[in-house]
Amino acid sequence: MKVTIRFYSGFEQYLKDNSNKVLNLQLDSQEDILSILNRFLPKEVIGYVGMVLVNKKIVNFDYQVKEGDMIEVFPVIGGG
Repeated sequence: MKVTIRFYSGFEQYLKDNSNKVLNLQLDSQEDILSILNRFLPKEVIGYVGMVLVNKKIVNFDYQVKEGDMIEVFPVIGGG
């Protein structure tokens, strides 16, 4: 199963090639968002994930990815 994941606003520093924020993944079986995030981000950083979109819709970490999904990962954003 092929899916695409894109990291935004600083998460790319945890990727092996930090110039590439978009990754195409080949999964052997269906996985949830959390298991995919665990492949790329340290556990202490996952707590800073503020929002995950799949095909432009907000999903929870337990969402089971499907063939062709586009996953977008955004950090918590603060301001004042």
